[in-house]
Amino acid sequence: MSKHLPYISLDSVVLDYLNEAEYSNNKYFRIWHIAYRGLENLGLDAFYQVKSVKLPINSNLTVQLPADFVQWSKVGVLNEVGEIIPLYYNDKLTTYADLLPDRLSKTEDAALFNINDWGSSTWCNYWNGSSYANIYGVPSGAPFVGSFKIDTANGVILLNETFTYEYLMIEYVASPKEGEEYYLPVQFREALISWIRWKDAISTNVKTHVQNSSIGMRRKDFYNDRKNAIAQWKPTRQSEIYQAHQEMTRIAIKS
Repeated sequence: MSKHLPYISLDSVVLDYLNEAEYSNNKYFRIWHIAYRGLENLGLDAFYQVKSVKLPINSNLTVQLPADFVQWSKVGVLNEVGEIIPLYYNDKLTTYADLLPDRLSKTEDAALFNINDWGSSTWCNYWNGSSYANIYGVPSGAPFVGSFKIDTANGVILLNETFTYEYLMIEYVASPKEGEEYYLPVQFREALISWIRWKDAISTNVKTHVQNSSIGMRRKDFYNDRKNAIAQWKPTRQSEIYQAHQEMTRIAIKS
């Protein structure tokens, strides 16, 4: 348990609420599922697990998304010091035929094939101190590495036809799986209990005017507790203020 020291289990939060509400253990599974939904709700804003994986490229220049994929944060390739050099997100890439092995031949028009020169004309917007340079490859100095688009419905990442690497790095938010043991930062205990209290009240079969007013108050309590929990879990640090000041200065110089 030492590795989970700053965390508490989902089970402990459920038991806390059962004790608070003076419920018997026969309501455990109902409250657990409400708590699990709260974990999902809090997770996207706070503490879902972020994974980093190296994925192979399919022959049709697509990459299979991981089964627990929720949202991406970085997509790119590695430089010589282990940093992910990002690809450009390209909305122009079509998802047509993206599950077929001959996707590339079905999505190109020979008459317009060379209409854009991605490598020499796109995204030269990084101020290096003396001039503007291509942001892709900084600080390694690598050239433009390619573009991508994500087709969530079919579970694949599409790459443009000039992409030449044999792998793709992706950092993404991973969803939890039922049946596993879950932990959450201790700062979120009261926020999750507030969520359970709110949703438990909504599930009550008979509602009066007073009960409906109470539900609104419990909803407000949840969002206040969530805001406070996030502030406690990710406090503002002096180094972050300094980095933000440097970024604002760089933008001012650039403009």
